[in-house]
Amino acid sequence: MNDDGSAANDAFRAIPVADGAIPTAVLGPEDPSGVPGLVVIPSIFGPAPDLLARLSEFAERALVVVPDPFWREGGGVIDYDQFESAVGRLRGFAPGRCIDDLEHVIDWTAARCNGRIVGLGICFGGPFVLRFAAEGRLHGVVTWHGSRLQEHLQRAGDITCPLRLHFGDADPITPPEVIEAVRSAFASHPDVDLVVHRGADHGFSHDGASFDANACRAGLDAVAELLSGPPPP
Repeated sequence: MNDDGSAANDAFRAIPVADGAIPTAVLGPEDPSGVPGLVVIPSIFGPAPDLLARLSEFAERALVVVPDPFWREGGGVIDYDQFESAVGRLRGFAPGRCIDDLEHVIDWTAARCNGRIVGLGICFGGPFVLRFAAEGRLHGVVTWHGSRLQEHLQRAGDITCPLRLHFGDADPITPPEVIEAVRSAFASHPDVDLVVHRGADHGFSHDGASFDANACRAGLDAVAELLSGPPPP
């Protein structure tokens, strides 16, 4: 999609910021003004081809925007079997600058769609979508095997948009006590669905040994559900 939203494809586009440009995969209809936006914050492996392939099912009904959160650290996609390389770019990673970049991406998306923005946070991306929901920037949140969510619950009470939080019960990064901490934090939330998939490991949405077709399908269905909500008044 061109910056003016006039043409649709799934190529990477550069969303300009003050000191550079964020490489971003954009999928959607030729005129996205009548559809919601889906802003996806990927895992530490970046906007991988299998992720973009799965998100393509929303291309006719949403403006799908997948920025590379690590563009300042060299960016790009790292293979799932190169875990140490992926973790390596967290060294020196500046969360504040990343937050500023992602806020810009959300605003860019909102200006081109019908104004309804759903955030999908995958692994590393989970805490970011919670933050943006607490700030009122998102109209729905989905997480797939979100990491460290328990460290980002201080503003849980500020989040009023629908939440669909998907975990695996075989995920060592989110053991039962972590999942229960998240559940407790949102116990009074008006619209939350916390799903724990039996047998699913961390990275259940990633191609490879950890992939779980049922958990991944449920996560995609949760995105579809929240995209179907009404645009903001």
